[in-house]
Amino acid sequence: MTPTGLDSLYWHRSFGRLVDKLDAPDFWLGVARLLRDDVSFESWVALIFSPVRPPEILAESDTDDGSDEQLFRDYQQGLYLLDPFYIDACSQARSGLFRLDDVAPEQFVHTEYYQRYFHRNIVADEIQFNVVLDNERTLCLSLGSSHRFRRPAIGVLTMIQPWLLPLMRQRMHFEKARETALPGPHPWHPQSELPAPPAITALTDREREVSQLMLGGCSTKEIARRLGISVETVRAHKKHLYAKLNINSQSELFALFWQARKESAGARE
Repeated sequence: MTPTGLDSLYWHRSFGRLVDKLDAPDFWLGVARLLRDDVSFESWVALIFSPVRPPEILAESDTDDGSDEQLFRDYQQGLYLLDPFYIDACSQARSGLFRLDDVAPEQFVHTEYYQRYFHRNIVADEIQFNVVLDNERTLCLSLGSSHRFRRPAIGVLTMIQPWLLPLMRQRMHFEKARETALPGPHPWHPQSELPAPPAITALTDREREVSQLMLGGCSTKEIARRLGISVETVRAHKKHLYAKLNINSQSELFALFWQARKESAGARE
């Protein structure tokens, strides 16, 4: 987006057309197309984050081979618990424009979640518009790119933010519930009513919190800061949960987390 008169005229005309689509089924696709005029990205998804249930996906980009369907299914069935954007939205609900670097722990790219899910989704960077709807829900529009978002792109999105966030909020008056029911929370989710594997049941709530932050890429110091406890206490929790689960590495911890997702999905079918 450049400050020339013709570009400004084109922007206002395009945004006016988007406002006219506010109650249309292809509203989110219209948003993606408008943003693509100025910013390059490969994937997008509109969804609602809540600390008491899995994310509700409102609309998403489509791929020819349908691989995105399985990725989103895995995400809703438990991987969302390791998503830095989900963790951030649930811990400190806030509206605005956020980059992956704003919310991800320092060791995020070394996690099993990043290697097996995030990177598999052909994403090197992610940026997200957040709108806090109420005490429990945050509406999000996420853009994924195979390249890092550069400053010009971030500048454009920052300029668009004051127009787009209120429009996203107004869109909620026209959103209809999906016909397919949301999956139940992952067994490690505090609100889950599904029977968890015996090993997981043995963990305390605090040990589950520590394990999820570990899997999300948080260092011992970062976990201590986020939970408001000492580094020594975090180390003790890690030692106890490893002993209870009879494991010795984060790879084994992720394997148990993934197995719990598969077992919970089977229990619902």
